[in-house]
Amino acid sequence: MWRSSNKYQNRENKTGNYHYKMFKCFNRKFKINEAAPPLDVKLAFVECTDHGDHMTAVQLRRFLVLYQEEKDCSLHHAEMIMEQVVQRRYPDKKSYNGKGLTINDFFHFLMFDDLNPPIRNEIHNEMDAPLSHYYVYTGHNSYLTGNQLSSDCSEVPIAKALQNGVRVIELDVWPSSSKDDINVLHGGTLTTPISLIRCLKTIKEFAFVASAYPVIITLEDHLTEELQAKVAEMITETFGSVLYIPESQRLQEFPSPESLKYRIVISTKPPKEYLEDKDKAIEEEHELEADDKSDGDQEYEDYSDNYINSGDLASGYRRLITIHAGKPKGSLRKELRAVSNKVRRLSLNELEIERAAASYGDDLVRFSQRNILRIYPKGTRVDSSNFKPLVAWMHGAQMIAFNMQGYGKSLWSMQGMFKANGGCGYVKKPDFLLNNGPDDKVFDWKRNLPVKMTLKVRVYMGDGWRLDFSHTHFDTYSPPDFYTKVFIVGVPADDAKKKTKIITDDWCPVWNEEFTFPLTVPELAILGIEVREHDMSDKDDFGGQSWLPVSEIKPGIRSIPLSDKRGKKFNNVRLLMRFEFTYKVCFCFQRRFHVTVSEAPADIKSLFQEYSENGIMTVDNLHRFLTDVQKEPNATKEEAQAIIDNLHLNIFHRKGLNLEGFFKYLFGPVNPPLSPSLLAHHDMTAPLSHYFIYTGHNSYLTGNQLNSDCSDIPIIQALKRGVRVIELDIWPNSKKDNVDVLHGGTLTAPVELIKCLRSIKEHAFVASEYPVVITLEDHLTPDLQAKVAEILIQTFGEILFTPGSECLKEFPSPELLKKRIIISTKPPKEYLESKNVKEKENDAQKGKGSSDEEAWGKEVPNLKGVTDAHEKDGLDEENNDDDDLDEKSQNNIAPEYKNLIAIHAGKPKGGLTECLRVDPNKVRRLSLSEQQLEDAVETYGKDIVRFTQRNILRVYPKGIRVDSSNYNPLIGWSHGAQMVAFNMQGYGRSLWLMHGMFRANGGCGYVKKPDFLVKAGPHNEVFDPSVKWPVKKTLKVTVYMGEGWYFDFRHTHFDAYSPPDFYTRVGIAGVPADTIMKKTKTLEDNWVPVWNEEFEFPLTIPELALLRIEVHEYDMSEKDDFGGQTCIPVSELRSGIRAVPLHDRKGEKYKSVKLLMRFEFI
Repeated sequence: MWRSSNKYQNRENKTGNYHYKMFKCFNRKFKINEAAPPLDVKLAFVECTDHGDHMTAVQLRRFLVLYQEEKDCSLHHAEMIMEQVVQRRYPDKKSYNGKGLTINDFFHFLMFDDLNPPIRNEIHNEMDAPLSHYYVYTGHNSYLTGNQLSSDCSEVPIAKALQNGVRVIELDVWPSSSKDDINVLHGGTLTTPISLIRCLKTIKEFAFVASAYPVIITLEDHLTEELQAKVAEMITETFGSVLYIPESQRLQEFPSPESLKYRIVISTKPPKEYLEDKDKAIEEEHELEADDKSDGDQEYEDYSDNYINSGDLASGYRRLITIHAGKPKGSLRKELRAVSNKVRRLSLNELEIERAAASYGDDLVRFSQRNILRIYPKGTRVDSSNFKPLVAWMHGAQMIAFNMQGYGKSLWSMQGMFKANGGCGYVKKPDFLLNNGPDDKVFDWKRNLPVKMTLKVRVYMGDGWRLDFSHTHFDTYSPPDFYTKVFIVGVPADDAKKKTKIITDDWCPVWNEEFTFPLTVPELAILGIEVREHDMSDKDDFGGQSWLPVSEIKPGIRSIPLSDKRGKKFNNVRLLMRFEFTYKVCFCFQRRFHVTVSEAPADIKSLFQEYSENGIMTVDNLHRFLTDVQKEPNATKEEAQAIIDNLHLNIFHRKGLNLEGFFKYLFGPVNPPLSPSLLAHHDMTAPLSHYFIYTGHNSYLTGNQLNSDCSDIPIIQALKRGVRVIELDIWPNSKKDNVDVLHGGTLTAPVELIKCLRSIKEHAFVASEYPVVITLEDHLTPDLQAKVAEILIQTFGEILFTPGSECLKEFPSPELLKKRIIISTKPPKEYLESKNVKEKENDAQKGKGSSDEEAWGKEVPNLKGVTDAHEKDGLDEENNDDDDLDEKSQNNIAPEYKNLIAIHAGKPKGGLTECLRVDPNKVRRLSLSEQQLEDAVETYGKDIVRFTQRNILRVYPKGIRVDSSNYNPLIGWSHGAQMVAFNMQGYGRSLWLMHGMFRANGGCGYVKKPDFLVKAGPHNEVFDPSVKWPVKKTLKVTVYMGEGWYFDFRHTHFDAYSPPDFYTRVGIAGVPADTIMKKTKTLEDNWVPVWNEEFEFPLTIPELALLRIEVHEYDMSEKDDFGGQTCIPVSELRSGIRAVPLHDRKGEKYKSVKLLMRFEFI
């Protein structure tokens, strides 16, 4: 990652002298000035080191965030940079003092272009859009070593192009002189041929050296049908499995670069020469005409879609073509406007694109949104020169074919464009070229467009020429007189040229000049940088060049390596420059904001002073802090030492922590709000009914309840998160001979049961070793039940738990069931009463309406639904199947299936009173919908609590939640319900509470219920959550600050015109008496908000309380933006100052976003 071969990296600038001879009679002596840090670099060093002499890793990270705006920079990254700088500056380490970087070390870091590059070097564009959505690095006549008339044809230029990242290779294929083989050459010229097979083997060898994304071979073929068949055989044998063969003769949409990774793609058109044999002599006679006629006409004349059915193309050759080239006869404008369900490639020469752009540019843009447009040099460019590519790029043309063996500003701009997106050869076109605007209008650069952004460029200095050039290269009599040209190439309104003053007689020129470039279309702008040496008597000498896509330029002080005329990077020549971007607000004024760096809040500084000596917190000091403030009475000095050791690289190791190190520990990953060392720590030997269990609902659904796909992927994701109860609805397949999983009576697409079971087996114990319960909602005949039993036994083998008796008197414990699979189900009423099958299917669809609320829209305590007739009548599919059947019906159940059921689901016939009756001789599972539970707790709250002391209560979402939203789980938990079944594919506050509850007990998926829900009181009374209990404890929460949004979000994500305005909401979800939400003030325009606000929460039932934390960004005109959330069980919350990581809406933890908070129990 950090390797560099250039000399500059390992040298120390030293002063010296050069001697120049004048008129062969006397010498002139010139002193070589040492490269020194510019004033801006010195000021940045002073500010980031707090006027110190050395820069630590923490201070370097501050510089990278504050000045370089590197939002993804971690402290580890800064430490790696420091280590590399030290290794290069002090190879023997003897002269290094170990304190950090000096100002000269820091300056050298800035000049190291591999450590401080000017543009992003990673692939970051979305790569799964169609090929037509990308600019593609394209070569023209890729086999030519020089000019277009008499140079050699060779595989060497092909290899060089591929090594430079070119993705489109053009080969002109012709019959050999003996007409029995194929050569590559520029037809009708004096170029010497090369065999096709050599070119193909070279492509195979070098195709993916520079990029993993597809290589497209465009064949300009002039072959007979027999030779086409031979070409097809060659291509197939050479490339084998990496050759992409399309499924259809004509694609309706091009595949994506991502789907074509490491693949070779063929693009070609029919050979005009052999389609019209009678015109063969005429064709050959005109071969020497300009390429803009021969090549262009061949591309889009004399054939139509009917060629697919002709006999001229060998079928084996034809089937290899992915990108079809050409168009029917007719005018270009009609072709561009033709509506077709097929996609294709069209080629125009540079003159044709200019004429077309002037007359019907909109049609070009619209055409290139789905199809591929290739632009090639006009035929008069026999010297292999190139043309300006911007006209084509502005109209969406993907393949701008260039002579890569040439040089000049046009080629430099091409090389600059494809430095973008990690240099992978594919650059995503701007959205405005892919999508139409209001009234179906397309992008038109000729309109008077407002300025979107302003790029400010400061050219500080340059160095390295004296290492890469002889001292008389530029001037025989004196050191060079350098100046720098800086210009923008883009849409005409953005084009601009500027240059610095000339610095005379200096190998290390310092210009320190600033230029401003307003940009209307920055997405298409390229920054050109060129150094020249002034010559009074002749043309100015060339001193290096670099072209950079503006959209990829990294803000800050950057090292710009320069290249020669061919585009090859010099070993040492580089410039030091600074880039700043400002954005328009309402197109009338600009605002500029600095990103602040995280600093320890005042309370943290005070605590550090209290627990440190002379600015250092020793191991003993830290141990005392852990005991006193963090309330970790069992903390050892060894643990304190481990914290210190983990915060420093060896070369920066200290015997204790300074303030920065202490703050780093507090705000770091080793200091979370839940103990990282605690695994499952609850008593796991009680019956299953004594635990809240992480439970999924319709676990196989990927989305909504009506028409989403059924898949094993949501099951896998749930198990990886720690979910312990997986629900599968099992139905006969269409042939009635096998078993599928699907949501019956809906449009959901089925998945095979065996696939789901195998995925459960593979991932069951990845997140937790405690048992996985499979609840089967079955709708099967006895024959298929027997088949299910066989599948379960064969799939799970000895890990499948089989109960000793038909009905258990008490459920076994999670400890006893470790690494076991448990089956819970009820009898299938549908097949036991076959005459009602159709009625059942109809009933299953009743009540499927639109959701009465959105998961995000309301607070959890108010998540109440309307009881629909479907649920009032007890006709819910889940509830309906719970009825116990008479003895005759029970005998119809397949015995091998019945023997596997460990948790029997069902209820006696009768009302809810009878349903909740506790049987001392057997335990069972009862299912109620959320609405049924809400209705039941009003009258039978205590009965439900008593029932759940021995039996299992499962609560599931009401039927109208077709959007897979969820409900308030606290109602179920506060009444002892073990299985509160949730749609895990959804999101919203309810699901966040579920995630929070099961972060407890090491995230094992089983949380021990509080004793008051498991045991009756002295007078056999049970817990009543509706009663207002006295306050047991008070939780005091201090919200200090937050950080990380700048790293995990685009800088315009929250607000296009300014940094975000964050506030934090903190509250409790629990029994009604404890439930409350509070919020901090809103801090404006700050990526690192510091609130320093304190809140108190009296808790009557802390055992059921969850601490809710949400961050939002205030929006005056719309709904406030979401900035992260987490939910923490209060019973497991650690006292002290803690780093609280935040999660996205789906519950996935952000990489960097976190809050610094303090928790105290009083």
